[in-house]
Amino acid sequence: MALTKLGSPIKTQILAVLQSLVSGGYLNSFVSLDKTPDPLNDTAIAGYPFAIVGMSPVDSVMEDQATNLRTYRYDILFALDPATLANPNTDVEDLIDAALNGFDTAFTLNGAAVGATVPPARVTGSGPISTSTKNLLVFIVRIEARALYQIGS
Repeated sequence: MALTKLGSPIKTQILAVLQSLVSGGYLNSFVSLDKTPDPLNDTAIAGYPFAIVGMSPVDSVMEDQATNLRTYRYDILFALDPATLANPNTDVEDLIDAALNGFDTAFTLNGAAVGATVPPARVTGSGPISTSTKNLLVFIVRIEARALYQIGS
């Protein structure tokens, strides 16, 4: 039986939106890693701001005997260095708006969310984090993408 891939195409499209944020000058870099994101220890490859996409928890609901509606949830962690902000009073909000707009514009993630449209992106947490050597501002954008799995496909 062939493997039906639903999660990896969704993640690929999320990374495409993040790449558009890099191309638009809102992000310097992003990483995709299947471990718990930790902006205090993960390296910002090209400096701040950067984003980290980790693993997705998946919820499933059987729609009928042959159809399973899966919801893949990605919490994307954005990290900014307050010392490098050109406009400290607006840069964070501008990045939040750019991220939300990017995901809301790609509301089906270019067809990867084949079962239903993606609910609007939202910020689920934000604030400063720090260690003795690093001070960052972070926020989390939650993306939920739904896809249908047909039993036996």
